[in-house]
Amino acid sequence: MQHKNSKKSEIIFKLLSNELKKEREKQKKSIRLLADEFDIQKSLISRLENGINEPKLISLWTLCEALNMKPSNLFKRIEDNLPVEFSLIEK
Repeated sequence: MQHKNSKKSEIIFKLLSNELKKEREKQKKSIRLLADEFDIQKSLISRLENGINEPKLISLWTLCEALNMKPSNLFKRIEDNLPVEFSLIEK
């Protein structure tokens, strides 16, 4: 899905990828270990952590469960790191 303001979308995807990677590393799990433990494709985890493509909600939810993290907490962490007055909608 192409967003009207892709530069702003990139900010969100960058924060998302950083938070996922930070949480995985905090738990001292490699991509391979996480993938093997929960039967998740290594390439999916890698793509999400590197912000390569726009993630599907179900992929994020699955990875959050594998990291024992509520999806709402992930979104809150992203929201807390967005620039002040950030909006995807042009006003």
